Amino acid sequence: MTVTPLQLAAIVSAGVPGLYPVAALPSADDAADFDSAIIIDSADKRWRVRSPKHPEASVRLEAEHVILQSFSAGLRARLPFLVPTIVGSVPLNGMQTFIYTHIPGVHYEIDELAEISAHAPAESENLATSLGRMIATIHVMPETIIEDADLPVYTADQIRSRRRAELERAAETGKLPQGLLKRWRAQMDDDSLWNFRPRVIHGDLNEDNLVLDKKKITEITGWSEVCVGDPALDFSWLLACSDDAFRDEVIEVYTRQMPQLPDEALCDRANLYAEFALAQWLIRGIELEDSDMVAQAVELLEGLEEGMRGTGDIPSEQPSSPQRPASSGGSVAVRFSEPDESA
Repeated sequence: MTVTPLQLAAIVSAGVPGLYPVAALPSADDAADFDSAIIIDSADKRWRVRSPKHPEASVRLEAEHVILQSFSAGLRARLPFLVPTIVGSVPLNGMQTFIYTHIPGVHYEIDELAEISAHAPAESENLATSLGRMIATIHVMPETIIEDADLPVYTADQIRSRRRAELERAAETGKLPQGLLKRWRAQMDDDSLWNFRPRVIHGDLNEDNLVLDKKKITEITGWSEVCVGDPALDFSWLLACSDDAFRDEVIEVYTRQMPQLPDEALCDRANLYAEFALAQWLIRGIELEDSDMVAQAVELLEGLEEGMRGTGDIPSEQPSSPQRPASSGGSVAVRFSEPDESA
């Protein structure tokens, strides 16, 4: 059941004593998982409310609550960016709706970020440099933060096994093109691709979670997927950028900032994750019984395979039809989110 911004405003009033909402604005979020709004109170302060639509989304918000509570004042002071603070929660439909501090700012599409970076004044740090430094800061956080919060800590082998299981789940749907299935299976079997050191990662880093003020990154949001995992995942969204120089500069700055050099296959896995996001979107649509989501995923998967045949990344002699279950007789990154709205 969808919760309107006005209903969320009432929730804020119940969750934060003494707060009196006077306006409610829509907030960009994953519409399949959350209802969200920006609430303005009588003191002209702004708050963000996120309400889960189903139990899996609720688990993600609970995880975010735990990790944000684990960020001590001392740790927050050392970060080169702000992170949200949860100020209250209210039970709704058997799940918890959370209320966050909100820093006003602007969200940009990834190509806009690259353009802003390219035109930064020579005397100031550009966005690519800032972003590379920020990702490095996240990746060198102590793993004890994750362990103490009882959040997932994965080994490289476990990460590889999870991706293999997801791939086979997608294959079982009968909707995954054969060329992509063969390509991804080969990458899952390539030992050289999976020899890396897991680190603390954001896990859902993308342009929707970067808040900018005066064209500088001020806040990173969306911490529901934080874990000890594959650092390549935090770079996969950059593959959607049409400006290769922006992506390369982010990774170059990151490499200089890290205490140890990243593994040689980091970019290859980031590329794999960017492609594989379409298969994950397919699985998600099937699990949610959302026919529109499934149709979108199938169309994007077929387009991805066609494009990769054109570039030679998938041999043209392979059949292009999706794999069918026995019982039934180039690189791309895609974002699945609602349009950004400034508040």
